[in-house]
Amino acid sequence: MKNIKTALLIIFSIFLLAAPLTSQAELGGNLSSIQQGQKTFGSKLTSAAQTGYSIYSQSIDSDLVIKEYLATNGNVFAVTWKGATLPNFQVVLGAYYANYLTALQNNPRALFFQDDNLVIESGGVMGGYVGRAYLPKQFPAGITPANIQ
Repeated sequence: MKNIKTALLIIFSIFLLAAPLTSQAELGGNLSSIQQGQKTFGSKLTSAAQTGYSIYSQSIDSDLVIKEYLATNGNVFAVTWKGATLPNFQVVLGAYYANYLTALQNNPRALFFQDDNLVIESGGVMGGYVGRAYLPKQFPAGITPANIQ
């Protein structure tokens, strides 16, 4: 009986850890991952078409807004966040989460990471956080970091 309880606990723990990783859009993700995140969290999702890309804005609870920038080729090339709480960076950054952890070790208060493929900026004070992460090499034509707000 003890082995069954242990096995069920392990399976349940794995499920809880894996579920968020597949439920939200992430940097480098696609439209279906944006839509799945909206369904999972029951959040309000709106979109606004721009020249060469669309912005999908997701209100999570009343204190966090995440915007995902989707190129016409279907890839999420940028993500921004603003709110009283920080997003789950492991989910939002996906494969780029390790870069976030590296930057966090250097300065946990005003985070900045930049290389040729990735830029992460995050800062604020308790109750007022803002940030963005983007893949500059995946920008649609005519897009600059100034467009990512």
